[in-house]
Amino acid sequence: MNIEISNIRTVMVCPRKFWLESREKRNYNHEEITREVIRFGGSLKYAELSSEIFGATLWATGIEINANKEEIIIISWRKGKRLYKYHYYEAALYGYVFSKESGKKVRVIFKSNFYEQEIPWENFVESALVILRNLTESDMPTPKINSECKFCGYSNECLDYFVKSDNIEFIKGIGKVNLSKLKSANINTLTDIVKNKEKVQLILGEQKGLKVWAQAKSFLDEKPVIIKKPPKLKEGIFFDIESYVDFHYLFGILYKNKYVPFIAREKNSEKEAFIRLLFFLSENDLPIYHYHSYEPNQFKKLIRKYGLNARFENRFLDIYSIFTNHIAVPVLSYSLKPLARYFGFNWRTSLNGMKAVKKFEDFLLTGEEKLLEEILVYNEDDVRATKLLWDILRNYMFYI
Repeated sequence: MNIEISNIRTVMVCPRKFWLESREKRNYNHEEITREVIRFGGSLKYAELSSEIFGATLWATGIEINANKEEIIIISWRKGKRLYKYHYYEAALYGYVFSKESGKKVRVIFKSNFYEQEIPWENFVESALVILRNLTESDMPTPKINSECKFCGYSNECLDYFVKSDNIEFIKGIGKVNLSKLKSANINTLTDIVKNKEKVQLILGEQKGLKVWAQAKSFLDEKPVIIKKPPKLKEGIFFDIESYVDFHYLFGILYKNKYVPFIAREKNSEKEAFIRLLFFLSENDLPIYHYHSYEPNQFKKLIRKYGLNARFENRFLDIYSIFTNHIAVPVLSYSLKPLARYFGFNWRTSLNGMKAVKKFEDFLLTGEEKLLEEILVYNEDDVRATKLLWDILRNYMFYI
């Protein structure tokens, strides 16, 4: 069992995912040189060090170290604007591993573009070790719906668990209040929902009840279920944005099945890339399809940021909203990847939003074009996946 400290956040969100990931085979290539740096002094940007604990191997990875005869300084680079509780557990475990394996004084510093903070890691070691001990000594935790389901490779297994248990708590958007209302009416299972369509609509409201009924039926029937007939959608442009910490570096367009990227290779190039995008959109008066609310929101902010006089708001159409209001699909998350994958779409890279940010950061540091090329492939797949869902809405009877 290999436990990566950098994944400790997952324990707070989904212990089952953490438990399963800890049993995957991984390759570690920098431990030998890390131990040399600890012993003789020096710096290492990507350090790796392990220590045995509770019958498992605890790994500190992806951190920067500076070592001398007396102490080791660990620097963990972050993306966010603030520290959370799980960061303190991370710091405690980094400090624990390096202190135990080196016998030296250890300092742990977390840095981002927004803060730099040294963490008194010794104060959090006991709590962090209790978390690890409980996980290593327990059987595989039961699934629970959480924010990582949309990225998780185990979500299909969890879905099977929920459906077989006839559990209604995982139905999209059902919420605690509606769950309580249904249980008060003795509607406790997916089967109960499907058998009591009119009653569910009476309890939850006609539209909400219909969506919950359709979702339950799709899980039991293992296929999509129409909530209501989708609207007619015109030909259009498909749009997706990739963002770094404080600027947008890629505006991806799919137009007439051709991928067109507008790239800002540095922060100062954002305005120029955005204006080129505006010229393109103004020359093609078509609906602009996107997935969820991020793209139109950021578009409006950029218009204000650069004082531009451009009106495109009425052209934006959200495939996510249209899809979820018209078709129920047996998936745990209606994020783009799990939904498009259900209909057979395959991404050509292993990137997701956060990994793309890290890849672009590596590009900024090295200038290696292959890093940017991988991001372009990922972004192109995103807009093509959005188009696939648009196709399904246009030809829904073929897929149902």
